[in-house]
Amino acid sequence: MKLLLDEMNSWRVAAELRKRGYDVVAVKRDRPELESRVDPTVVEAATAEQRAVVTNNVRDYRIVHERMRARGDDHYGIIYSYDDTLPRNKEAFLLWVSTLEKLLEAHRADEALLNREHHLRA
Repeated sequence: MKLLLDEMNSWRVAAELRKRGYDVVAVKRDRPELESRVDPTVVEAATAEQRAVVTNNVRDYRIVHERMRARGDDHYGIIYSYDDTLPRNKEAFLLWVSTLEKLLEAHRADEALLNREHHLRA
């Protein structure tokens, strides 16, 4: 599985996971053309690269998922994080890396989360 970290996630997490051999990019550093874009555009860009999107924006991305599925459009997964278990701060950097690494190890195939939603719990 390959990941695209939405813009609210640290690009440093993506960089560390790449050092460990995983194909992970972040909107903030690696895909700046996606910054401030509407959520469906982010999912479409990730889908074009066969990537699952990691986001904290559950409310809006749930709608994107539901609309895509209603139209019969595919995506490679939407992975939700929650501030109570994965805070978006410097102190949680290693927690983010280890949590996403476990997810990547458990879901190696690009299609592992095809058209699915996944909830990250550290």
